[in-house]
Amino acid sequence: MNLLIDIGNTRIKWALQDGEEWISGTPLVRGSKPFKDIARPAWKELETPERVIVSNVAGAEFEKSVCTWVKRRWKILPEFLHSRAEQCGVINAYTKPERLGNDRWAALIAAHGLCRGAAVILGCGTAITVDALSADGRHLGGLIAPGVELMISSVCASASDVTVEDGDTGEIVLLASSTESAVLGGSLYAAVSLLDRISADLRGELGNDVSLLLTGGDAGRLMPLLESRPAHEPELILKGLAIFARETAS
Repeated sequence: MNLLIDIGNTRIKWALQDGEEWISGTPLVRGSKPFKDIARPAWKELETPERVIVSNVAGAEFEKSVCTWVKRRWKILPEFLHSRAEQCGVINAYTKPERLGNDRWAALIAAHGLCRGAAVILGCGTAITVDALSADGRHLGGLIAPGVELMISSVCASASDVTVEDGDTGEIVLLASSTESAVLGGSLYAAVSLLDRISADLRGELGNDVSLLLTGGDAGRLMPLLESRPAHEPELILKGLAIFARETAS
C-alpha cells in the first residue's frame, strides 16, 4: 500500500493505493499548522505503508518536517517528486526544470499517462495554472495567473472600504447589486474568461480532440460556468504520484 500526498498552498490531499484499489482521503486544511499537527489525527490509525510519495509546494522547511514525522511514525523515508528535465515519458519545457512547480509536474505526468493524445491541464487553486502537453509527452509550456481567492483578496487589500467575508457574496449574477457579490462575480468572470480563451486557443493549436483537464480546489465552482467543458480531474496530482510510484517500483 502506498500513501500518496499532495501538499498544496491551502490544502493537503491524499489517497491510499494498493494495486488497483484506490481510497481517497478527506482533504486536510493546511493553514499555518505544523505538519505533525495535521498528520497525527489524520493517519494515527493507518498501518505502515510500503511507500510514502509526496508532491510538495510548501517549501523546503515543510518538506523537512514531513520527512521527520514520517520517519518517526513509520520508520521509512518519504519520496518526493521533484520536477526534472524528463521523467515518466514527459519532457519538461522549462530551461531550468527545477523551477516548474512539483504539483504541475505531477499533473503533467498524470495527463500523459491518462490521455491518448495532446492535453491541456487547467489548474484552479491558489493560482490558476495552464500547462499544455503534446501527444508524445513534450511539455509545451504554461501560464500562471492569480486564483479566484487571490483576486478577491487583492481587491480587498487595495480598497479600504471593500471587504468580502465567507458566505457574504450572495447569488452570482451578471450584474451584482452589492459590492461583495460584484467582487466575487468579477473574479469568477476573470477566471472563466481566461480558462475558456486559453482552451479555445490551444484547441486551435493542438486540435479539437485535445483533452482538457480541470483540477484544483476551485474547479467545482468554475466547472458549471465554463463553455469549454473540460473533464474534472480532482485527483490529477495524486494520479501523477501513482504513475511515478509504478514507474519507480523496484
